[in-house]
Amino acid sequence: MKKLNVSFRNRLLILQYEYSDAVIGIAFFCAFALVRIIPFVQLQNNPIVATQRGMGVVEYIRLMPLNPKAAAGRGLYYTYDVRLEDSNALIFIDDDVGAPHPVGSVLPLERQHHKNGTDTYRLLSG
Repeated sequence: MKKLNVSFRNRLLILQYEYSDAVIGIAFFCAFALVRIIPFVQLQNNPIVATQRGMGVVEYIRLMPLNPKAAAGRGLYYTYDVRLEDSNALIFIDDDVGAPHPVGSVLPLERQHHKNGTDTYRLLSG
């Protein structure tokens, strides 16, 4: 039996011809699955339903990230440990690098209550 010399390029063309319909079908199936997942990834089902202003006292400050090489694409920022004045709870808030708030300073905060029952906090300017 004689061995045929078919080039690698020709083998790829044969595979493309035979399996192009299957590849297109799989691509459409994956695209359909991704379209169904996008709303969950964007967290559209957890909106903010209420906000409340409050005050907090800074207890501790950390400059983040600890290893700047590990945070490619994200700049430096501060993480504050803040004790709420109304409930005495300890929360953690991230803030951009600028002039850091000293330990013991009183900061205005905004509590954001989400639909799923969680609370997030952000620093207010002023």
